Amino acid sequence: MLKNYFKTGWRYLLRHRLLSFLHVLCLTIGITFTLVVGIYVLGQYRINHSLRNIDDQYIIKSRWKSEGFGLDITTLGPLAKTLREEYPSLVADYYRYNPVTNVVSAGDKHFVEDVAIGDTSFIRMYGFPVSFGNADQPFPNNHSAVITESMALKLFGKKNAVDETISVHSTVQGDKQVYQVSAVIADIPYNSVTNLVGGDNYSVFVPTEGNLYFGFEDPAAGWNNPFEIGMIQLQPGVTPADLTIPCQQVLAKYTPENIQQNLTIELASVKDYYLNDNGGAARRMVAILSLSALFILLMAIINFVNISVVTSSQRLKEIGLRKVFGGAKQQLIIQFLGEALFLTALAALLSFPLYQLLRPVFNTILNTQLDSVLHFGWTVYAGMALLVLVTGLLAGIYPAFRLSSSPVTKAVKGRLDTAVGNFTLRKTMLTVQFTLGIALSIGTLIVSRQVNYIFSKDIGYRKDQVMVITAFPKQWDAAGVKQMMGVKQALTELAAVESASLSFEVPDGQPPNAFGMQQASGDGSEAMIYSIGVDQDYARTYGMTLLAGTCFAQSGGYIPNQVVLNESAVAALGLTPETAIHKKLRQIAGGTDVTIAGVVKDYHYSSLQEQIKPVAFFHVQDFLSYRFLSLKLRGSNVAESIKLVKQEWQKLLPDAPFEFTFMDDQFAALYQSELQLKRAADVATTLNFLIIALGIFGIVSFTLAKRTKEIAVRKVLGAELRHLTLLIVKDYTRLIIIANLIAWPLTYWVANKWLEGYSYRIGQGVGEYLLVCLLVFVLAYGLIIGLCVQANRANPVDSLRDE
Repeated sequence: MLKNYFKTGWRYLLRHRLLSFLHVLCLTIGITFTLVVGIYVLGQYRINHSLRNIDDQYIIKSRWKSEGFGLDITTLGPLAKTLREEYPSLVADYYRYNPVTNVVSAGDKHFVEDVAIGDTSFIRMYGFPVSFGNADQPFPNNHSAVITESMALKLFGKKNAVDETISVHSTVQGDKQVYQVSAVIADIPYNSVTNLVGGDNYSVFVPTEGNLYFGFEDPAAGWNNPFEIGMIQLQPGVTPADLTIPCQQVLAKYTPENIQQNLTIELASVKDYYLNDNGGAARRMVAILSLSALFILLMAIINFVNISVVTSSQRLKEIGLRKVFGGAKQQLIIQFLGEALFLTALAALLSFPLYQLLRPVFNTILNTQLDSVLHFGWTVYAGMALLVLVTGLLAGIYPAFRLSSSPVTKAVKGRLDTAVGNFTLRKTMLTVQFTLGIALSIGTLIVSRQVNYIFSKDIGYRKDQVMVITAFPKQWDAAGVKQMMGVKQALTELAAVESASLSFEVPDGQPPNAFGMQQASGDGSEAMIYSIGVDQDYARTYGMTLLAGTCFAQSGGYIPNQVVLNESAVAALGLTPETAIHKKLRQIAGGTDVTIAGVVKDYHYSSLQEQIKPVAFFHVQDFLSYRFLSLKLRGSNVAESIKLVKQEWQKLLPDAPFEFTFMDDQFAALYQSELQLKRAADVATTLNFLIIALGIFGIVSFTLAKRTKEIAVRKVLGAELRHLTLLIVKDYTRLIIIANLIAWPLTYWVANKWLEGYSYRIGQGVGEYLLVCLLVFVLAYGLIIGLCVQANRANPVDSLRDE
């Protein structure tokens, strides 16, 4: 029985090679894209799941009523430890770390590395595998360090680096802390513990107790430090709500009143933190990609059903004869469902090599590393089997039940009209297909316009050919700043360098802290203003517009206790750029009064998702800390300029690694998710139009093939090509108009919700909607006209003579 089913189905597929090819091609496209998205989504959901006791792990986040007191991702230094010590029945463990970047050395090897100055509990708490050393006591003392295998290879050329010596540069003049490697752990996969800040993955872990990186012991010890990353593991069965009152009690016991009134402690689950971080950007990306894959797969299924229904007349006589000879309805259903499942399985098999072939392309598009087919686990294959089953049943269930239910007398005569009705379902599915395609295409155009707007908008500074060097050594005192200013001056004298600036921040994110300021005279209002340490050449190097005054008396050198404000800060203080110059400002929390030296035009120091906030620039010689040297390069030969700068850097600072980026790249990194979404949407739209085109081609070509005699008679009676074309076009015209009427309001609502995430965004116009409508009409009409022209070329005599 099964052998006969297979023979019958195989012969039918071979007899209709073109339609079978279209079936398989559409399904292969849909399944391949679904496989790509499925592997990507699975990888996104797996992030953090390798951590031990993941259901009980939480990040302590801070909600400040007044902006600028601290970051939401950090907390008070001693908080996590205190919660564990005073509420052991609620908190099982804790881990805190201070993320820093500095030079790690071993002998004559020096590398800039991300160093976590933290508690010694992180291996025990998260279960990171120890490759070498004592897993039960990875930190035997405060002078021991744990490094990753990759770091061990970089420093010592071997993975087993236990008992080797490393040193970590500090921010104090000439000071290095020497550590003995006590354990080596396996390289840590991306997670929300060691990649929490800026995506950095830490390779060196040293104890916080007794640490002198900032010139004083234990950076996590002070309640006045709101910039410590704190994490806790709750006892089994304990929920974050159970910590609400204990957190309030700890703050009341150890912190001053202004912190108690401003700070609310929140616990964020590590398990799904990656998906929910950054306003849920990753979760939105996953949702949009999943919907796109669902749309494309659904359109492929619609093509399958539509072509099957249109071609069903050729099988009606077969069905009628099989019923006459005793064939049961159940057997016919199995036959048609089996054929649909066979085609779907064939498409799924073809999707594996196609996935492997396109994997590098999608790795670039999604900025990820998709698993190779060779590394798929049983869950992927089980998912594919389920996908084949569901897709095959959805694709074949209607043709199977509809055709098998046709009356014997009508089926034997091949009466299509009575067998499948008036094609209401086919028209409905075509409308759904056009609606999905139109909505996806309009959405892609809107995303592209917003991304183009981001990269073309005047952001208030010039980022082209600005080279950002990480400034080492980090000696955060007057002597260190003076030394680095000397390095800056030497680099400025190079012919390849137009200008240079030493600063603590560059325009790649919101400054970390702010404080209250007001006019010293008491006029105007108080304002929370973010602070940045820069030098007198910062505005010139970044091409900022000076509205009034100077950037720290740029022509006359450094003058102590001066400040430069942006427009927003001036407005927040109740001043104008013209009236602000030489005004004195007082810090609300106390401190030296400062004089306004200049006002710069507002610039976007972070992404366009955030409003521009008040910013104050303090001179680095007052700020006494720095992190970056920004160089504005001359000429078009950037490679040669980099070579010259590197040579001079190594001459001036032979022990300091030369590491740099360009502001163009850092700016693009701010919009990584938008760029990924744009590229993925472009691919989805292309596949969407391809599937629509294949569906139209299959249905129209078969329809014309079935109407060859009608076309021949019309030609004999004087009908022209335009009459034939109108016969086919009119049905599609109605469907496309209906699809636009459905897609436009839905797309407008969804796109508006997405755009609301940006403080600076495009407005939705009718242009994208009309353009997509026109493109769909052009695509449909072009295919129909082409096929009609081909059909019209046939000799009517041959068609009428053929029986």
